[in-house]
Amino acid sequence: MKTERIPGQRRYDQRRGSRKGAADAVTKALLGAILIVLLVILVVVLWPHGEKQNTQRGPSGGNTPIAKPGEKVPRPSEAPAPPLTVGSPDRIRDVLQEGKTYEVITTAEITAPARDKQWGFQRTIHVAYRAEMRMRRTIEKNDGHRVVELRHILEAAAVKVASQVEVRFVPTEPGSLLLGALVALLDATVTGGGASQLAPAVIQGICVGYQAGTEYLLDQANTKVTAAVDSLKGKKVRITFVDGQGVVELEPVDCELTEEERDLLMASAVVTDAYLLPDMKSQPGDVWDVDGRAFSDFLPPSWRGTPRGKVSIRREKDFQENGERYALLRCYSGSITVDATDSSRTRLASLTPRGELKYNITKGHIESAKLQATGTMEEASRDHLLFETRFETSPEVRLTYHCTIINTP
Repeated sequence: MKTERIPGQRRYDQRRGSRKGAADAVTKALLGAILIVLLVILVVVLWPHGEKQNTQRGPSGGNTPIAKPGEKVPRPSEAPAPPLTVGSPDRIRDVLQEGKTYEVITTAEITAPARDKQWGFQRTIHVAYRAEMRMRRTIEKNDGHRVVELRHILEAAAVKVASQVEVRFVPTEPGSLLLGALVALLDATVTGGGASQLAPAVIQGICVGYQAGTEYLLDQANTKVTAAVDSLKGKKVRITFVDGQGVVELEPVDCELTEEERDLLMASAVVTDAYLLPDMKSQPGDVWDVDGRAFSDFLPPSWRGTPRGKVSIRREKDFQENGERYALLRCYSGSITVDATDSSRTRLASLTPRGELKYNITKGHIESAKLQATGTMEEASRDHLLFETRFETSPEVRLTYHCTIINTP
């Protein structure tokens, strides 16, 4: 049956159709806008700003502040056992003299073939890693049993170079720093505890590439450079140490402390030199064993690790230099393992340190040390730059230490 159209209905249908079309267009526009907003949010959340990398420090985090400025932090019950008791007030007073400030510079280098996430784990590349730390230790009190130290971390940074060609940092003597210019660049771009990718040009002069025995140009096609500033950089902490108990209290000065930072500082040996040379009456040729925990302040702070094990030391010889008396000590046997300072006790490395320590008898402290080590890097889960690096062979490890007194009472 044919339906008759009421006069005016056509115009109504046209108007209704136009309104429906307009409504559909508005709905589509709104949906499109919502999708765009969601996409922007995802990009903002997931995309690394300014090429910064994930700043997470491993499986347990630990970046949340647990201590405010001036808040005293006691030794937690789960802290690792401290080194053995020195038991000699005279030795403790001699190695950390009240009123003096000691400036300490430590470096650590690792070189080895590895598989790295930046290049894809399916291929082997070459890795050169260097960490540097400079701190000042002012000894406020020392009665031979209890030591109060104000520790100021002036510099703490690390650089990893991952390349298709063999790479090595320029060799340096104890007390020499290579990363000064990089640290200044990082200070302007990365907050403490963060990491950032840098152009290979920034390592010219401090890192060299080799291929077929000759120097090779490092560029963006064959090399990736990542650098990080440790969150401890710039922080001051008052440390209270008791012989036989280790660090018993921390007090951040004008700064906050995270759980990881607390754990690292709690593991400090503090009176390291008294452990390394326990008896000043020993003679050249004498040997003794040193608890691996005594080497805690030789390791990069970014490792957040506690050394364990035993190293044998021999007093090689005594000599004079520039009017001062010295004892040359040699690490000749033993090994240490480095465990991360979280509840899982993740293994970081096993090392066999060998080398010399130069003890200044006149001034009463280790003046310099050069240690080489081979071993395994099992899971570097606490260091940003080594977090996703799998070493193919036993890496070469080189540690240096340098200490000087910069003032007298």
